[in-house]
Amino acid sequence: MADKITVGNVEITAVMDMVPPPRPPERMFPEVSREAWVPYEDILENGQIQLYYGVWVVRSQGQTILVDTGMGPGPHEHLDNRTGNLYEELRPILIPADRLNNTNVGPSDEVTIVVHTHLHGDHVGWNIRYSGGMPAPNFRRARYLVPKLDWDYFNQPEVLEERPYIRTQVLPLQRLRKMDLIEGEYNITDEVSTLPTPGHTPGHQVILINSQGQKAMIVGDVLHSKAQVYEPGWTAGVDTDKAASRRSRAGLLDRAEKEGYVVAAGHFHPDDHIGKVVLQEGKRFWQVL
Repeated sequence: MADKITVGNVEITAVMDMVPPPRPPERMFPEVSREAWVPYEDILENGQIQLYYGVWVVRSQGQTILVDTGMGPGPHEHLDNRTGNLYEELRPILIPADRLNNTNVGPSDEVTIVVHTHLHGDHVGWNIRYSGGMPAPNFRRARYLVPKLDWDYFNQPEVLEERPYIRTQVLPLQRLRKMDLIEGEYNITDEVSTLPTPGHTPGHQVILINSQGQKAMIVGDVLHSKAQVYEPGWTAGVDTDKAASRRSRAGLLDRAEKEGYVVAAGHFHPDDHIGKVVLQEGKRFWQVL
């Protein structure tokens, strides 16, 4: 188990925002029969899929990069009124120990870049806070990097109608002039870049780290469950393009295995969320670091 790793000169730290209620496997993966889960019962928790809403802090070349912003403070009615705690969890990670007791210092001042893997609600929830009904960025020094294909998709009227959080947590970024739309393979620093992996959403992207000959990837929702390492054809019910999702996952797993990437998966259990995809006796396995 690891909560922090170093990849060359880059430091990657896991941060937990919230643990949502568990859900039946058939709700998460509606095309997968209950019988198909039998070999992977040890991945389930009491027969249920337990996701975790984790994000990542990446430090590279003087930049403090936050990959996604979790579910948000809540309480979230559709999640048994559970609440997120990202802001407080970030404090000891971002703020030096000798300044932790200074109430005038907070994570808002430390993050310089927020990059979104995609624009689902559990990845954008701490973007914006409201005071007197007026929006302000939770990370006021940061530029927010948003995949353009997702921006275009989630701005469609019928999608906005179904996902009201876009109006409160994403659209204000444009009005506040805090957002940059990015496309394709985008270099955040010389060591950190994005790679398009469409399928879960049209603009889904993973974050690649390449420093001093070492490599890592932060996979967003290409992987929801360790079972998908063994069964890359399994797609989540919310994937917008299931065929593209399968292609992106298969290609990413190939790359991770053959090039020895460290893989960071924010929806995995904290004991398992950093690992490698390894080949043993012709079969892929998730090797926890």
